[in-house]
Amino acid sequence: MTIYVLSCGVANASIDFVDVKVTPATREYCHMVRFPHGWKIKGPDYNREPLYIDYNQSDYEFRAEGLQGTWFLVGVIKADVVRYDAANWYRVNLSDATAPVRPVSRKDWEAAAVVPLSRKSIVPYSLGMTTQSWYDYQAVFNGFKFTKSGSRWAYSEHASRLSPDSAWVVLQSKTEEAKSGFLPVYHVFFDVYSTETGRKALTIEGRYTGLDDPDSCLKRTAWLTKRYFIIPSGRSRERCLVCEFSGH
Repeated sequence: MTIYVLSCGVANASIDFVDVKVTPATREYCHMVRFPHGWKIKGPDYNREPLYIDYNQSDYEFRAEGLQGTWFLVGVIKADVVRYDAANWYRVNLSDATAPVRPVSRKDWEAAAVVPLSRKSIVPYSLGMTTQSWYDYQAVFNGFKFTKSGSRWAYSEHASRLSPDSAWVVLQSKTEEAKSGFLPVYHVFFDVYSTETGRKALTIEGRYTGLDDPDSCLKRTAWLTKRYFIIPSGRSRERCLVCEFSGH
């Protein structure tokens, strides 16, 4: 069986962001996709304030032309009281590191079908109701116990992401390390496990800097079909780290 992990940047005008650390182990599985012109979103919003893409209210949207395969159209939305769409879109092959990333027209975008993102968790919503549970909770699925790398879980249902076919689970955790000036700094961890064998495939590491903690960023991770996992990363959605796991 083959799956992919997709790590993507989120354009935002705030200072909250996650950068994914590309280690030698990550390079064994991953390649970088870049959106050459970034994202354009028109404003103002309904309060006549400037529009920008942030972690709390912004998301990717993926669409497919015809049968789902490895080619997708990618856009960005900001959903607050009103939904706002970026004014540009791309076509990308998520399985081919050599495939060019090309802009697509509004006509192509509007003709394609939305492919939903999945954010199902194996960790209950009640996690986070007490501070102690952020440290001690044991994730269990399919009879296997899964161990997180960080000292604390991501908050509540954001602590894990189960693939739509239930074959893979990603544990999301964090460890506060220091401060950068007045900003807290966290290490964040994404532990990818096979639920069929209980074996860990990979740990992806990142670094968060922001006003609070990484949960506003970690809540935006999601599965795209059963093959792709999306991690918002960096200050802009200009790049995506695509990782392939085979035979696990």
